[in-house]
Amino acid sequence: MARSTAVENARKALDLVWDRQLPVDPSVIANRLLITKEKLPVQMVESSEVGISGKARFNRAENVFICEYSANEVSHRQRFTQAHELGHVILGHVNDGREPKRDTSFAVRSHDPDEVDANAFAAELLMPADYVKTAVKREQDISKLARLFDVSTAAMRFRLQNLRIL
Repeated sequence: MARSTAVENARKALDLVWDRQLPVDPSVIANRLLITKEKLPVQMVESSEVGISGKARFNRAENVFICEYSANEVSHRQRFTQAHELGHVILGHVNDGREPKRDTSFAVRSHDPDEVDANAFAAELLMPADYVKTAVKREQDISKLARLFDVSTAAMRFRLQNLRIL
């Protein structure tokens, strides 16, 4: 899947259920969405597994998508993990019969297309391009922008670079 498709899907999710308030809450987005033609729910749960940032999977017994995240990480990392794992679900990376997507890190230079797409989805979900571009007109301090969107300064810097603002 092309990165632009991942971004388009994040925008569709926001258009469907986001209240336009910052920061975007990925768990609220997940709870409000019913995924796929079968209208399957998505649940965000804290992971009990050590050493993972997150995992997305389909639970056939309960007919639900599960997005797990580590509660041991700082809040903005948890939020990015939640958005990233939701991206795996929405982008079809964890359909029934496919292995769960398990993330031990979000290496910026990952070459796995599913990881690249899930990162692009998460960036657009948490830092919608139009909102970032508007915010930058009023505030150029990366730390303040990061606080507005409740993301790390590294994530905000990377987003600004990808949007060709920096």
